[in-house]
Order: sequence, then C-alpha cells, then structure tokens
Amino acid sequence: MKLHQQYLLLHSQLGETSEHTITLADLSLILDCTHRNTLTIVKKMASLGWIHWHAQRGRGRRSTLSLLAPADQIAAEYMMQAMNRLELQEAADQVRDFSSSISMQHVLNQWLLGYSGHHTEAGTNNEPIDTFRLPIRQQLHALDPLYINLLAESFVTSHVYDGLVQRDERGKILPCLAHTWDVSDDRRTWIFHLRKGVYFHNGSPFTAPDVVYSFERLLSTERRTLYREIMNQIHSVEALNPLTVRFCLKQPQELFLSFLTTSRAVIVTRNPDTDQINMPTEKIQSMLKPVGTGPFKVTAWDNHLCRLEAYATYFQGRALIDRVDILQIPWSTPQEGLDPNQEPGPIEHVESPFFHLVHNPAKNAGTSWTQTSSGVTVTKLLTCNTQKTGPLNDPAIRAYLQQSIDLAQQKGTQNRPQHHEYKYENSPTSQESPPYAEPIALHLATISQYRPDAERLALVLEKSGFHCTIHTGSMEQFKGDWRLESDLILFSLIQDRNVELRRYDLFSTLSEHLESPSQEWVQHRLQSVATSPHTSEREQALFDIEEILIREHLMFILSQKPVETAYLPSVRGMSFNSQGWVNLRHIWFPSDKL
Repeated sequence: MKLHQQYLLLHSQLGETSEHTITLADLSLILDCTHRNTLTIVKKMASLGWIHWHAQRGRGRRSTLSLLAPADQIAAEYMMQAMNRLELQEAADQVRDFSSSISMQHVLNQWLLGYSGHHTEAGTNNEPIDTFRLPIRQQLHALDPLYINLLAESFVTSHVYDGLVQRDERGKILPCLAHTWDVSDDRRTWIFHLRKGVYFHNGSPFTAPDVVYSFERLLSTERRTLYREIMNQIHSVEALNPLTVRFCLKQPQELFLSFLTTSRAVIVTRNPDTDQINMPTEKIQSMLKPVGTGPFKVTAWDNHLCRLEAYATYFQGRALIDRVDILQIPWSTPQEGLDPNQEPGPIEHVESPFFHLVHNPAKNAGTSWTQTSSGVTVTKLLTCNTQKTGPLNDPAIRAYLQQSIDLAQQKGTQNRPQHHEYKYENSPTSQESPPYAEPIALHLATISQYRPDAERLALVLEKSGFHCTIHTGSMEQFKGDWRLESDLILFSLIQDRNVELRRYDLFSTLSEHLESPSQEWVQHRLQSVATSPHTSEREQALFDIEEILIREHLMFILSQKPVETAYLPSVRGMSFNSQGWVNLRHIWFPSDKL
C-alpha cells in the first residue's frame, strides 16, 4: 500500500479530529502491518509534515497523533502521481471518495493545465515522440460508428475513420475515399469512384465491397441511429467493380450527400472477429480496437486511456503529431448547485466533454490564450409530447407553460450576462398567480446527464402551478419509445456545419411527439426538404417547421451556446472539421531548439 493511501486510511478511520491518543499497536491494526513497518510509515509521514507523532514509551501508554495534512490534498497528490504513471484506474478509485471536495478539484484542475497538452516522450529506441495529451470527462463506451452516442466518441471516430466524402471548414463537400461521383437526372442513383492505393490500419486494401459492407450493416441494425430517416431511403448499394460503388435510393433525397460526410457513414473493414451488428450494449466495451483508414489508428483502448498513433501511410498525408493520448479523467468541474430558495435562472448545462485547451503552460508562462469558435452550437430544447393524452393537448396550457419558462428566463438574465436566449411573443412581464386551481401534473423525460437541467426546470414550473415528475434514462432508452411515455422531453441539439442535416433529423424526431394533423404537416414539409434541389427552398421549409412548432408552443428553445476552444500561440495549424472538432492531423508544436 502506498504512503498516500495509508494516510488516507488513517484519516478515514480516525475521523476529522486533528489530534488522537493512540498506541502503536492500534496503528498497526489500522494499517494492517507489523509494528516495525508501522513505525517506518509514521516516521515518513512526520518527515513530510503530514502528521505530528509524540511517542510515549511503556506498555499501555498512549501516544499522540496529529493529522496535519488535509485529506483532499493528499488525495490530489496521489491522483496526480497515478495519472503520471498512467495508473488511471487507481486514480479513478482514489478521487471518487473525495469528488465533492471543491479544493481538491481546484488543485487537480490547475495541475491538469501542465499535465495535458504537448510533451516530447522517448520511444522504444529513444527516438523523440511528439505526444499530445487530451483529457476528457466523458467515458468512451464505443468507437464503432454504429454504437457511438457521445461527443467524445464522435471526436475519436472522426480521426480513425474516413467517409466517401468530407466537409471542409467552410461547409463545402469535398472528395475523400471517393475521388469523384456522379448522380442521375432523377437524383436516385449515385455512383462513387473510389481512390486507388488506400489501406486500412490492419494493412488490408480499401475496395468497393468494404463500402457495401459498411452500409449493409447500417441498414441491417435494429438500433435507432442518427439520421435514420435518410438511411432508410437507401434501396440498394452494390459494388460494380473493385473501385466503383452504386447507391440506389427509393426516392430523391437531397441531403444524402451531406449524410455521407457524417461519422455514421464512415467506412469500416469487414472482419469476422469484429462483426457486431445488433451486439448487446453491455458487450460493446469488450470489442477489439477499431480499424479504419483515417489519419490515426487506435493502438490502446481501455476504460481510461485511448491512444491514437499517426498512420504513416495515410492517403491524405501523415499527421504532424506522432501520438495522441486521450485520457478519461474521473472528476468534473464543480457545478453550481440548485438552491430552492433562489430564483431559478435559465436552463443551462455545461456541454464540455473536453478540456478545450491545447497548450503547454509550463513553457509559455504569461502567454495569453487565444479563443476561437469551433463553428458548433449546443441548443437546449424542450418539446411537448402531444401524442400522449394529457394536459399538453390543451393549447392554452402549452401557452402558459411557455410564458412560465420565459418569465424565469427574463428574471434569470437580469444583472448577469448569459449566452443567447430565445424569447417568445406574448411573454408575461410579472409573476401572476397560477390560473389553474389544481397543480398541473407533468412527466418530464431526459437523459441522466441532463437531470440537473430537469430539476432546475421543475423548480421554475413549480412556481407557476406545475408539478413535474422527472424520469431519466440512458441514451439508448431515450432513442426508443421510452421518452414518449412523458409529457415533456428535454434534450439538446448539437448543430455543426451540417446545419440542414441536423435540423432535418431534429424535426424528423420531433414529429414523433406530435398528434395529427401537426405530425402530417411537419412530415409533408420535410418531404419538400428531401426533394428540393434548391438550398433556399430547403432552408425556407426548415424555417417554416421551426416557426410553427414555436408558435403552437410545441417546442421551446431554452438556450443556445457556441462551443469554443482556447489555446496558446505555441499551437500551430489549428483548424476544425465540419463537426467542430479540432483536426488533430494538422496541429503541430515547434521545437524549443533553434
């Protein structure tokens, strides 16, 4: 047992009292070691200033032990040592007992600034390896594009896999694994011509059958994946020859090419050992390391570390950095608690799966940070499920619900800056007595991560005469029919440079919450989005849908916040892909040596 652990064990057994009368034999029992070893441990702790030990000699005489070091300080030191040794499981276990300590989290967050970022490490032959350490707060449960749910997972897969096409920073669709493509006059047949000389990370060549396999597994799964409505328009996909693939659509779908730029449409290689269509969720974590054609290959992956190494023969050019260590850190930034005695403010939950910091502060002390937008926004949404029979079938109650939320937004934004908040028409200017004699009971569904948002919202609505019962579920539950058992559904929309595609998928999902004829009207307008070749017409149709959902109080946009990245000038080559992720292939760090 390490010295830090032994001190924490003493602290947990002896309690918060700083001074204790105790015998060496008692200490031996607590530490589970011999008298000789106990005395050695006591001397080490005393020399470090952790304790004061005033020994009393003689049988039965009790010595005095004073615990001088705060337990969370020792836990933080132990955590940092474990992180440096990449003993991340030990670090996770240690921090869990002290996760509520604000001072410990502050120490760890400050230390993390120096630990993360760029470092030069020695390879097996003492060659210098440029390593970028990127801490994240989200657990990587899956790296197979069929199973990813989280932002962090999408970030990793965007560097491991490629699609047939890609979208640049300005939103333009460019060739990727396909060097060009053709589309028929009726917009139903798409033919992609594939690049020669592209290889997967396992050395197998990339050919048309890999494309067929990738899309057949998407179409075969029973999982409810993102952009499912567009995928369902694929009637067939076939390899015409080793370097040519033909897609036949059931009907024209103008967002099909945009869909091919997403992480859902990347190309995987067929491998009988990793063929996991409809694999149970609990087995995803045990899957083999993913194999793609992307600029980085996964060389290590467990519950706490995902190591990406530059793929030397990447067809678009080798990454400038050698290695990226993505570390799942087992603590989070302190969040402001909900105080029922305070006036609730706008609904806001920090969307920060990453420390958006690319830096080396140890060598750049005093250098100012540069902050830039990634082109991504996070929008918090609340929707009414009028498919379910209940109070929200009444338009008047929905209107009163909107007014109650908007009033809280107005009060919450007074005297403090906020991210952009949407306002609604006919908002009340003062708190009125609830117009309904009895509390209006509502069930609210959301994912576990958004429970604080749901609790804050419930406090807001309680003041207006609503009584909300909160139900939280996993991401997989939320995708299914489980959410349709509730009156209100709280979730977020990540809006990247695929704006049309994201909004189309959002409204396709929201239409499931609506009773007829609203559902039929939304689906009719979505059909016009799918078939119109003109961008302006598609934008107008999407705008019309949003406008009617807000006007009928079926959807409330609670907040909209840009995702930003901060970095020091030592980072070169900063750019973002269409999903708003820092493009790791392009970043580099100049050498300190002239």
